[in-house]
Amino acid sequence: MLKIYNTLTKKEESLHLTKDKKVKVYSCGPTVYEFAHIGNLRSFIMADILVRTLKANGSEVDWVINLTDIDDKTIKGTVSEFGNDAGVSQLKTYTQRYAEKFFSDLREVGIDTEQIRFINVTDVIPQIQEFVVDLIEKGFAYKADDGSTYFSIEKYQEKFGDYGSLVGEKFIEGKKVGARIKNDEYDKDDLSDFALWKAWDEADGQIYWDHLLLGKGRPGWHIECSAINQIAFNNSTTDIHTGGVDLIFPHHTNEIAQSQPMYNPFAKTWVHFEHLQVDGKKMSKSLKNDYRLDDLVSKGFSGLDLRYFYLQSSYQQQTNFTWEALEASKAGRKKLQQAYTESGAKPDKDFLKALNDNLNTAEALAVAHQNKQNLSGYESVLGLGLEPQTVVEISEEIQELLNARKSARENKNFTESDRLRDEIAKLGYEVLDTADGQKVIHK
Repeated sequence: MLKIYNTLTKKEESLHLTKDKKVKVYSCGPTVYEFAHIGNLRSFIMADILVRTLKANGSEVDWVINLTDIDDKTIKGTVSEFGNDAGVSQLKTYTQRYAEKFFSDLREVGIDTEQIRFINVTDVIPQIQEFVVDLIEKGFAYKADDGSTYFSIEKYQEKFGDYGSLVGEKFIEGKKVGARIKNDEYDKDDLSDFALWKAWDEADGQIYWDHLLLGKGRPGWHIECSAINQIAFNNSTTDIHTGGVDLIFPHHTNEIAQSQPMYNPFAKTWVHFEHLQVDGKKMSKSLKNDYRLDDLVSKGFSGLDLRYFYLQSSYQQQTNFTWEALEASKAGRKKLQQAYTESGAKPDKDFLKALNDNLNTAEALAVAHQNKQNLSGYESVLGLGLEPQTVVEISEEIQELLNARKSARENKNFTESDRLRDEIAKLGYEVLDTADGQKVIHK
């Protein structure tokens, strides 16, 4: 049985599954206003390992990831690119390019995007509006004089008394409650009532949705995930909710507060993944160390080398990225590839024992290196692309499509790159982006 650290209870717990062994997993997805960096990808790689481990234990997993395609940042980027007349269609054009590159990056790091239900926030606006209205009717939200609708922490505390428990048992003690804040993101010391529905202003261009009660505006960041959990899992408790440690407050804290007036508990188990450092420093644009996957590929590495790198340490520890460490990871993955055989269809006891011990991926890798005759069984969980890939002869038509895709990737036109990948797939071939360029195999 899988034991994992639950941020809410502050201890490792065995997952108690329903008789049908169905597990509802929700991962906070990206805000699609820019391309993901390798630190972002760590959370999804580790969530993928969690899902694969659940499946190796015999569970059926329903994995849902949201795409935040409406918030302060996406609006700002859209208006900056398209001007003050930009509307929802321009917003979707702006965010779609980043969403498609995110999907591509997930595939490159060994995540099967076909097994995930992705839900765009802009596709569920009516349900979000209904959620906010329900909170008003239950007395947990109010429309303020600035036209926006806010969640009342004070009313929540009167009923539940556990606001901030995800951060710590005494988080709210001594802190003043009652002010309001409209920004989607804010500091840990700020316990202001937060916006559920943000009234439109001129800085939003023409990006808004209208509602008879809520008025002209758009959802706040936090309410989006609460509504999508409710939609995805039919108003029932989420089994496992994952995300980076930076989301514990305010985002996940506010998700709990908004959702528990509807159903309690909102989520049973909270799993958070630690930050990535680069050369011992915080990853940031100012230091120019916020590497993207394409930066790694340009230096001869693959997304699967990065995946191997992450599996060498605990998801609860900050990991320090260096090019030397990635080189060692590439070599380690290559050793497993060279030893791969088709024997051993299932993970063995020692391998599963390591993973069931709070996702001890480092120990699981050690077992894989010690017992290489069972690599095909381990690969079902590791997802390191260890199976030998047969390079096939291709027609001129396929080669032309590959050349066009290579040009699109070089020009960072990832929408066109993914379109060409899909066109090649329709012809019966799968494209693999490797450190040595594009490889083609039969599907």
